[in-house]
Amino acid sequence: MMAGKPPLERLRMASSMFDAGRKLVEAGLRNENGDLTEAQMRARVFVRMYGEDFSGQEMKKIVGKIPNMQLD
Repeated sequence: MMAGKPPLERLRMASSMFDAGRKLVEAGLRNENGDLTEAQMRARVFVRMYGEDFSGQEMKKIVGKIPNMQLD
């Protein structure tokens, strides 16, 4: 189905799927943790989505450099 679509339409579809996945991650984090600040939510979404791509030390360094992110 995707292969028959023009490149711009494939990009739109992929972007939409990513956004939907992010919303699911956020909903799951809210369900697990209750109220989180925006900074905590941003950091936890980042860790949930990319946590296996970086070591713990790399994660702390990345989160420390991005504004409005707070790891607990």
